[in-house]
Amino acid sequence: MNKSDADEVTQYELETWARCAEDYLDTFAGLTSKAIPLLLEAAEIRPGSHVLDLGSGPGHVAGMFAQAGAVVTGVDFSPQMVKTAQSRHPHIMFREANAEQIPFDDAVFDAVVSNYVVHHLARPEVVFREISRVLKPGGRFSFVVWGVPEKQSSVGAFFGAVEAHLEIAELPHGPLFGITELSVYEPMLTQAGLEDCQLTTHDVTWETESLDPVLRGFWDWGNMAALPSEIQEKIKETTRENARPYRQDGRFVLPHTALLGTTLRS
Repeated sequence: MNKSDADEVTQYELETWARCAEDYLDTFAGLTSKAIPLLLEAAEIRPGSHVLDLGSGPGHVAGMFAQAGAVVTGVDFSPQMVKTAQSRHPHIMFREANAEQIPFDDAVFDAVVSNYVVHHLARPEVVFREISRVLKPGGRFSFVVWGVPEKQSSVGAFFGAVEAHLEIAELPHGPLFGITELSVYEPMLTQAGLEDCQLTTHDVTWETESLDPVLRGFWDWGNMAALPSEIQEKIKETTRENARPYRQDGRFVLPHTALLGTTLRS
């Protein structure tokens, strides 16, 4: 990816997640928070461990690590996300910064974690070098990304509806979205000085009383409100139809898979 393309992706992602900041905890966090226990286990933290939450969003990951006894710092490139996180977790320090230039000295963190962020990076190889730089020798980097696309029921319900009524290329996407092979990540991680790379698949479930949080999350993410109202209504109705098989006992139980990446600072 050349510089101009990478800069365009970065700006696109910044605008996208600024839209999502206010509602994220009531929407996508219903799913992404289910992966936090995976990160907690993989990070192998102890009370007092210094942890960097990279792409900290509204602070829900940092909050759970703090509850587990870690000394957590959150970094996110979205000022709106940082503001939300700081207001909800005033005892945790959050910094606004691009992950390509992490604003900390070398070898200061015992662990770096990143929840559903890596697939949005415009220059992942640059970010991985920065992660390696701020990790102590033997420190752990753990990250979660989406599993294979066909296993993501909420994504499938929404994207299937969009494809029925709109050109899918009009929606935002990260440069690594849908990449699920270790062979993609391992060379970049290894070249950054991170070793013993592993990628494992885990089942996670988005459970919700109604489909409203799912629709609201994707509406924010895709800037769907900019579409003509009749197209919006068609996409909403088709999404509901696509999600109907996942309704159980009066609520939605939407299965997904997550990929957990783990590696060590050499």
